[in-house]
Amino acid sequence: MKRNIKVERLNQRPLEQQEIELVERKGIGHPDSVADGLAESISRALCQEYLDRFGAVLHHNTDKTQIVAGRSKPAFGGGEVICPLYILLTGRATRVFKEEEIPVDTIAIKAARKLLVESLSNLDVNNHIILDAKIGMGSSDLRDVFGR
Repeated sequence: MKRNIKVERLNQRPLEQQEIELVERKGIGHPDSVADGLAESISRALCQEYLDRFGAVLHHNTDKTQIVAGRSKPAFGGGEVICPLYILLTGRATRVFKEEEIPVDTIAIKAARKLLVESLSNLDVNNHIILDAKIGMGSSDLRDVFGR
């Protein structure tokens, strides 16, 4: 098999030797920042629930969030939301442990709503955002690891 990997020398000063470095910073309302914040808040809420119920953090992966843009009619000092944002919380989590069911979607939506109220103060979370959760069951081999 012929290899197609090429390595070229970079003809510039290394970043650590430059006086300035340009970086992109996304604000707290940027969809990427919101999605990251939602994933973190849901994970923390699930960890707390797992610890409270079972004394251990169970397998979960909540970093999959879809944010579908809404529509608004901006105006100076306000505006109007024409179509609300739709946020789908996805991923995987342990939903049953030791024959006890865990309300994963309810926990996720509650944690998400709390974060959105705290971080997006200019939006009416109840009327301007539709929150939905479709968090699947974690894989059986990973769940088994936590059961040992």
